[in-house]
Amino acid sequence: MDNPRTAREKGKQQLVRGGGRQDGGVKRSWGWLLLASILLTLAVPFALGGVKQFALLNRLTWWTAGLLAVLTLISWAFNALRTQLLMGALQQKIGFFEAALTTISAEFAGMATPASVGLPATYTFLFRNLGITVGEAVGLVSVIMLTDIIYFGSIMSVALLAQVWESPGLVSAKLAIAMVAVITGGAVALLLLVENFRLIYHYISRQMAKVSWLARRRYRLARGTVHFLRAVRTVRRMSGTRLAALYFFTLGFWLPRYLVLIAVIYLAGGIIPFSYLLLVQGILNLGGQMFLMPGGGGVVDAGYAALLSPYLHREPLAFTLLVWRTYNFYWFLIVGGPIFLYKTGDAARNLLMGKK
Repeated sequence: MDNPRTAREKGKQQLVRGGGRQDGGVKRSWGWLLLASILLTLAVPFALGGVKQFALLNRLTWWTAGLLAVLTLISWAFNALRTQLLMGALQQKIGFFEAALTTISAEFAGMATPASVGLPATYTFLFRNLGITVGEAVGLVSVIMLTDIIYFGSIMSVALLAQVWESPGLVSAKLAIAMVAVITGGAVALLLLVENFRLIYHYISRQMAKVSWLARRRYRLARGTVHFLRAVRTVRRMSGTRLAALYFFTLGFWLPRYLVLIAVIYLAGGIIPFSYLLLVQGILNLGGQMFLMPGGGGVVDAGYAALLSPYLHREPLAFTLLVWRTYNFYWFLIVGGPIFLYKTGDAARNLLMGKK
């Protein structure tokens, strides 16, 4: 295992390489893109409701604002517990506070960079600083992303089935059956994928080789395969109890964030099916990670307006959008930014300014 100084130097190189790429030929620094994203995020609610939306701020009492902040803190706490658990699987023990600073820093980087590319780079850098190898760090990042995908697929499938069946709420027999079916099916599919991954990989690779423009991307597939197998090895070493805890911590990480929007809609007096709000947030979270603007600035806000406008008038719609984005975007920048700078130092400036 590398000594701590070598680990830090290699980690900085990894962070800078992960943050120094430019997407789509964009030449402006990511700092300017982040500023533009913030302005776009603010512009949409003002275009919808103007100053009239602020008349609804009296509904956002201090205790309500505190409750929404607590939901975000609970989300961070569960993410820290997940990181502790995964580091423990590699026989590397870290404290809860250190795990929390690590995850908060990575989430800030994800919000502040296009398509969230800063999140895996920051995770890898900080995991390296904690004394594990590059391969182990990449494996942990892959496991984190894998568990997020499992949650995302489960909740989106449940919400979609609930919409199809027109379930009146979360606590219903149909939704409970759907949830069990989707989670069980997802677990079986994941198990089959893990057990037969090499066969699946070789089959996909052979098919890609038959198409010229896909053949050029076989290297990326191979690299992704290596990362995935590292993640699989990490997961396979975990006991059934640890795997259950890992999934529980993942649920604890995501569900409080989804509850924020539900609480905000309730404040505005809106009546929207719970399953529909789950579906909308899944779509918006996915969209925010696919577009160039950090945090999906403009795109997520326009999607929010389009998906919820059938249920809310313009002023409540603008109000709920502003409050929701405060806790799922601005919060990560304002609170997470200083922590990110503290944890990553000089490498953070290189990442955000797009320097190599």
